[in-house]
Amino acid sequence: MVIKRDAELITDKDIKFISGSALIISDWTEPTDNGWEINFHTGVTRTTLKENYGVEINRIISSECCLAYAQAFEALEKYLKDCAYYKLKNDISFMEMIKCEESIAREMMPGGDQLFKWITKACGTSFQESSRKNNKNIKFKQFWSVLSEVRHAITHSSSNVKISKIKKSSYHFAVFEHLFSYTVIDDKTYHVELDYKRLERVIKYVAEFGYQIYKCFSLNKVLESDNLAVT
Repeated sequence: MVIKRDAELITDKDIKFISGSALIISDWTEPTDNGWEINFHTGVTRTTLKENYGVEINRIISSECCLAYAQAFEALEKYLKDCAYYKLKNDISFMEMIKCEESIAREMMPGGDQLFKWITKACGTSFQESSRKNNKNIKFKQFWSVLSEVRHAITHSSSNVKISKIKKSSYHFAVFEHLFSYTVIDDKTYHVELDYKRLERVIKYVAEFGYQIYKCFSLNKVLESDNLAVT
């Protein structure tokens, strides 16, 4: 825990410390100084004092962990798209089931709730049975909803999530609190936070959920094992 020891050293009462940074850029469409770029201050600065050094370190760790989670979710979503696409290409009845009148290119596969609906139908009864009875007591639809909303908040709203998005039910919120930390911004918004320990837990859940999809497809003999391999 080098960062933790560093923070403890910096915040020692006998230590004086200040760290500052500024965003310096150049303008690509302006003349250069004999080929040398001319830089200027944007006015964007950040200053860290001894008193808030520990807070700043925790903020950076949380930010990086949240981004790592977002990437993990996107990998899961990519895998589900691959599964649904394979089903579309090899099962005409599935196209009729989801009311898809023509073939869809892989890059045009939907994400979010629409993707989840397709996966639910593609997996058949085994999906519902696994969601209803598993040793984690995870309800797949609500679980997906929370994961998706948090990923969207991290990627598009600086990790600020609307409370209404993760409190659709008491179960939704229980999943959210189990996997993520947060601070209250106002009565409508939470700021999502993660540390290394929680990140490890949530990525394990993401991977296990992906495996459940793999298992449901396999039980229904939708695909051969090689076609479903997680990459």
